[in-house]
Amino acid sequence: MTNRRTFLFKVIPAVAAVSVLGNQAFAEPKLSADNNPAAKALGYVPDASKVDKQKYSKYENGQKCATCTNFTAINEQSGTCTMYKGFEVESNGWCNAWAKKA
Repeated sequence: MTNRRTFLFKVIPAVAAVSVLGNQAFAEPKLSADNNPAAKALGYVPDASKVDKQKYSKYENGQKCATCTNFTAINEQSGTCTMYKGFEVESNGWCNAWAKKA
């Protein structure tokens, strides 16, 4: 028979481990133009300073995913985007669907 103390010493660490590791186990893949046709079509780059300004004349300095209305931050470095469901985008990235956050 298991007493309450033994139960708690086994369950609490297990729950903590699942909580911490669970976020990493179910992380979305990083978006790139190579793994998503929409990203390629919209000119997504993980670093906005590398936008081809000749091809994407809409781009202006200071535009990046973190300042876009389609972006929801996960942490300082990355987040999700309504344009690319199931992928994690870089906060400093950019694509032609950029729209200023209100």
